[in-house]
Amino acid sequence: MPELSPNTEKLSFDDVERVVTKEVFAAQEFTELRVPKRETSWDRYYGRPLGNEVNGRSKFITRDLLETIESIMPFLIKLFASGDAKIDIKIVGQEPWVGKALMKKIQLDLENSTPNLFSVFYQWFKDALVSDTAFVKLAWDLDHETVNVDFDELQAEQMQQLVDDPDVQISQIEDSALSLDDNENVIFSGIKAKVKKIIKNGLYIENTPHWEFIVSKRSRSINDEHGKGQRTQVTVDYLKRISRANTQTGGEPYFKNLDRLESGESKAESDATESEKESYMNKGTTINTDIETGAKASVDLTEWYTRLDIDGDGYLENVVCYLGNGYLLKYELNEEDFIPFSSLSPIMDCYKFFGISYSDLLVEIQNLKTMMFRRILDNFNFQNAGRWLKDPNSGIDPYALLNNSPGSVITGKIGGLQDITPAPFNPSSLSILEYVDTIKENRTGVTRYSQGTDANSLNKTATGISLIQNAAMQRLELIARIFAELGLKDFYRKVSLLYQKYIRQPFSAKVLGQEREVTSEMLQGQVVTTVDMGVVATVGAEETAKLERVLDILLRVNEVFPGLLTPEAVHNLMARYISASGFNDVDGFIGDVKEYIQKAAEGQQEQSEMQQAMLKMEQKFKEMELQIKAQDSQTKAEKVTQDGQVDMARIAQDGQIDMVKIEQDGQIAGAEIEQKREDSRAGHELEAIKIDNEERTNANAARGTGIGRED
Repeated sequence: MPELSPNTEKLSFDDVERVVTKEVFAAQEFTELRVPKRETSWDRYYGRPLGNEVNGRSKFITRDLLETIESIMPFLIKLFASGDAKIDIKIVGQEPWVGKALMKKIQLDLENSTPNLFSVFYQWFKDALVSDTAFVKLAWDLDHETVNVDFDELQAEQMQQLVDDPDVQISQIEDSALSLDDNENVIFSGIKAKVKKIIKNGLYIENTPHWEFIVSKRSRSINDEHGKGQRTQVTVDYLKRISRANTQTGGEPYFKNLDRLESGESKAESDATESEKESYMNKGTTINTDIETGAKASVDLTEWYTRLDIDGDGYLENVVCYLGNGYLLKYELNEEDFIPFSSLSPIMDCYKFFGISYSDLLVEIQNLKTMMFRRILDNFNFQNAGRWLKDPNSGIDPYALLNNSPGSVITGKIGGLQDITPAPFNPSSLSILEYVDTIKENRTGVTRYSQGTDANSLNKTATGISLIQNAAMQRLELIARIFAELGLKDFYRKVSLLYQKYIRQPFSAKVLGQEREVTSEMLQGQVVTTVDMGVVATVGAEETAKLERVLDILLRVNEVFPGLLTPEAVHNLMARYISASGFNDVDGFIGDVKEYIQKAAEGQQEQSEMQQAMLKMEQKFKEMELQIKAQDSQTKAEKVTQDGQVDMARIAQDGQIDMVKIEQDGQIAGAEIEQKREDSRAGHELEAIKIDNEERTNANAARGTGIGRED
């Protein structure tokens, strides 16, 4: 507990400065111990010189670290920066779809922000693989300006809206502001208000370089109670503009001690005594006098998040402090109530804040391969150029030996030169390079098969190659799971908390095929983030295959014995299958079995009630049909009776008509018969006349013939 100022229980500004400066200095010392190792890691990634190069010898450097990390990055980017986020958000007390809608909103905003989601994740993942632990900072970028607005007349309802709006502050109301209109409604006039005009209002994320992040030596995780912060270079002008934008009219300055920063001198230098300054000089640490001053002076700005009992109540509060060159500029309660950083480590180091990087696994291997390749290349150079022992009195030109071109002539004594070229390279020693590559693959889990760079893989069995690739994928999936559980889960939880606090306007998102509207009230509640990642390799594949066979058998048995496969059994089987496939959010795939059974029972009851209603309707229809048939029968009987009477009258009438017609027809027929008889009698008479005439003609002819013969 720091020493308190006299006659007070609260920490004064100087007390806070003293405590925080001590914490920050210790954190900087602890963090700077890791700087050389991280610089070496990035040197090996970029293939920079080792520092032991010799003129005239090979300076070749292998790039194992770069090759390994670049082969891992596509898997991580594809998994986390494309498609769904692999993280589910749930808000306690709200419908599940609210969390899904919030996640869609976050992803959309991150993809459209600057820097965008891909850029942030790419640098975050690569920095973690190289530097052991990487960080991103997230904040809500809210900027506004105050505008004076005058309202001539406002109704009571509109006035109440202004009063309730947190972005509006009524500055003046005239004495005669109240009046009544023709409808006796209250009217306010002469209203002057200050309205906040939003300039920026959205999520902002940025990568924090490992050399800027500082952390307390006692810290073990990003969210524990020990101090953490960011140290970066800014100018006095930058701090002045921030202070001017956030200082209330007539209030205290937002940042203090800005005048001390204009000299460009740090607090440690200004507080140092003459003997301490002389000690600096003796150690070779001179105080720089050639520095910028005034508004252009450079400032080491530290944003430090810690816990202090600033009000003296015996409990620690979350506090954020701003220091410039060691001077405390401002401290305030951390309104977000969390540290706005999220961290990633590819390999966890137990009980430590920083993890283990791929550089820790590969730098030694890369240096070893580099030295071996240099020896091999040097040997090739010796074999081609040779190495010679020259007698100083031989008269041989050494430059002719160095410039050993075909057809060149070397003059001098024959015995004055001796060939001392090393023995040729032994090809069998190349097996050690293969052994070194095997060590690298065993350490990292990234094999030539998983990279697709083995030319002989086609000559091996598909099953064997598949097993090797799956074994390598399991290592990558473990890294991805560590990223998700320890980094992304915390990242999306903190982003959700920022949305809960700052978002005000409703937004729409398409969830489960439906367009939903989410209000700020619906976002309130405890935020819970869970990882929802499927298995890419063969982890759980055997169990899922067994479950598929069991389900197939149960379905066939259920056909013979219906009812054996109950809803509870199906639910348990599918839940086990989803879990074995690597997904934690089983409820996101299948519903609650009790709710399903209840709905099914309600559905059966409704169906039974509908069937009974249908039976009653059918019975009524039958009764109505019988009544209609009875009415139809009576109508038909009456119609038959009426039709019978009509038919009898028609028959009688038709009978009379028929008798008259028969008589007329009889008379006509008799006349026709009589006529026929007359015609027949006349025909017979005419026929008889014709026969008589023919007989006479024949007789005459016969007589004429006889007369001629006699002559």
